[in-house]
Amino acid sequence: MKQKFYRLLGLGFLVLTLVALPGMAQSAMWVGGQVGGNFAASPDVDVTNAPVGFTTTWKSVKIEPSVIGGITIGYDFIKEGFLGYDWPTWMKYFSFATDFTYNRFDMRGQYIDFSTTVPTSGKDTFPKCEGYMAAWTFLFMAHYGFLADAEVPAGRLHPYVGVGPSILFSGLDIGDSSSGSRSSVDICLVTEAGLRFFALKNVSLDAAFRYRWASPTYGFVDGGVAHDVSLDAHQFSFLFRASYHF
Repeated sequence: MKQKFYRLLGLGFLVLTLVALPGMAQSAMWVGGQVGGNFAASPDVDVTNAPVGFTTTWKSVKIEPSVIGGITIGYDFIKEGFLGYDWPTWMKYFSFATDFTYNRFDMRGQYIDFSTTVPTSGKDTFPKCEGYMAAWTFLFMAHYGFLADAEVPAGRLHPYVGVGPSILFSGLDIGDSSSGSRSSVDICLVTEAGLRFFALKNVSLDAAFRYRWASPTYGFVDGGVAHDVSLDAHQFSFLFRASYHF
């Protein structure tokens, strides 16, 4: 009981110390959390019988909207703050950030069009599928500060754009398949545009729009027959982020 009390006391002291620090008007590093909504374009889903190469393409499969959330760590190329370095002056307009996000990627059961390589076409029931996407993203960002004042001379408002790669860890479980869930690891492209506002000299709030593209393939074995399920995942996220700069 005493150990737990002292741990809580130490944690509280650390938090109070960080808040009480005078800090820099703009600091080199930040950490934060983010949450928002994630929406996916309706992709064509290819289901390929691997041994014979026979493919059924399901047209415009609808993806359920989901909540996306995660954590972020960033670095401004300036000399102030933790791990600051005497970078060239022009580098103050650039930053680097890495974050980890998670969202569901569920496909509803639906009656939709399909076509095959025979070829044939028609309408049939696409099964409900449950999936997830967890992404480790690396963003290179450019920004410019506006609304400078005595407390934040670099500017309180920073529009920014970012681009970079992401490592996407994803999984898919087809409801009527006997093979269970399958996973895939892929490289994807991420772009982001947003606004950062310094509510305090060391606390910022972001509103951002993120686009992410990947092309995962999941290998299933159903009834002794191997099937590959592949799609192009175009996802659009609206993110709200709070960060502490130190």
